[in-house]
Amino acid sequence: MTPADLLPLFTFQFMLVFARLGTAVFVFPALSDPSIMLRARLLVALGASLVMYPMLAPKLPLLPTQTGDMLTLLGQEMLIGLLMGLGARILISMMSVAGEIIAFMSGLQTATLFNPALGASTAAPSVLLTLAAGLVVLALNLHHQLIMGVMESYTSLPPGTTLPTSGMAEAVTQLVAMAFKVGVQLSAPVLLTGFLAYLMFGIFNRLIPQLQVFFVAMPLSIGLSLLVLAGSLSLILGLFAGVMQDNLWLFNMEDAGW
Repeated sequence: MTPADLLPLFTFQFMLVFARLGTAVFVFPALSDPSIMLRARLLVALGASLVMYPMLAPKLPLLPTQTGDMLTLLGQEMLIGLLMGLGARILISMMSVAGEIIAFMSGLQTATLFNPALGASTAAPSVLLTLAAGLVVLALNLHHQLIMGVMESYTSLPPGTTLPTSGMAEAVTQLVAMAFKVGVQLSAPVLLTGFLAYLMFGIFNRLIPQLQVFFVAMPLSIGLSLLVLAGSLSLILGLFAGVMQDNLWLFNMEDAGW
């Protein structure tokens, strides 16, 4: 067999690695931010795949003889990478949930801005917290766990095996529930402050009926919420970082039950 005959075999194996890792990189938060050039993300995925390929080559299947089998393998690898990146994206969405709750309680729900992390317009506090969360992910090198998780996934999910769809669905469901629960917890300082402020405004409305409470309450509610958010921002980011570090277990297939 000549080197020219071996080239398609090595190319196919490399494409399997790139399909899983590249899909995860293009979905992983912070790395998939639209502000990062597509070419830069592609170079990161290609470079990491080149480094991983020699270590994973013994676990990779050879080029199938049937085109359908080849496309099925590539599709499975992309699905695994998609789920791994989606798990981290669901976790980071807890900051978006917290931001939307804060915006609702402070009266800023109509102040919308384009959120590059989600690719849509969201409330201003949600944009702030989401961008700060992406910065925390990169500062703590949590994106390194993505590459390590892809390496470990070849032990429990080698290419060509049947995907444990029930375990995957359960893991994603748990992450969604956790994102909503933690999002409410992160917004607790502003949430409690808003409840107390509206309670106070309700008492004033009963005591002084002539007072136009709505026109007085709105600017006071916005200012008070922004002050509480500024004072608790470091606490919110610290709690978020701890949750992300403790719950990136989706990258460990055995712990996630895959």
